[in-house]
Amino acid sequence: MDEGESLDLICLVDPDSSLRVRILGRNKPGNAPYNDYLDAELIITSAFVSGRLGLCLSPEVMDDWSTALNELPAREGIRWTVMGDTEILIDIDRRFSVARPIVTVDDGGESGVSVRVALDPGDGWLDELREQLGRVRRTWPNEVVMTLRSRDYWQ
Repeated sequence: MDEGESLDLICLVDPDSSLRVRILGRNKPGNAPYNDYLDAELIITSAFVSGRLGLCLSPEVMDDWSTALNELPAREGIRWTVMGDTEILIDIDRRFSVARPIVTVDDGGESGVSVRVALDPGDGWLDELREQLGRVRRTWPNEVVMTLRSRDYWQ
């Protein structure tokens, strides 16, 4: 995939609702630390509401997403702080033969809006989320490595 194309970090879709976090590309090309920040947009739709929110994801936020995905099978849900006060919460509804995600996007601190949708993306959705994260990391790997200066640097 060309780095100029967008790619889903999160894609949970059913016939009535969806949640997508699309990675649009690097925030600032170059060799500064902000080169590893990714511009993205969160898109949520349902029969009742639809919304779009611009995001800028740091390498630490991407690491937090990876950790959250690893913890999700053992927990009832996860909370991922995407940017500032904006959070994505994924609760697991285990009442069905296939566990289903109930997703809340909470932007209460910035816009005052919170949206909750129950999704039925089918079997294997958690593995698909892991695959999507892997594709994003392969497409936009961290390029800036900050190293500690030696003690002799200041002398």
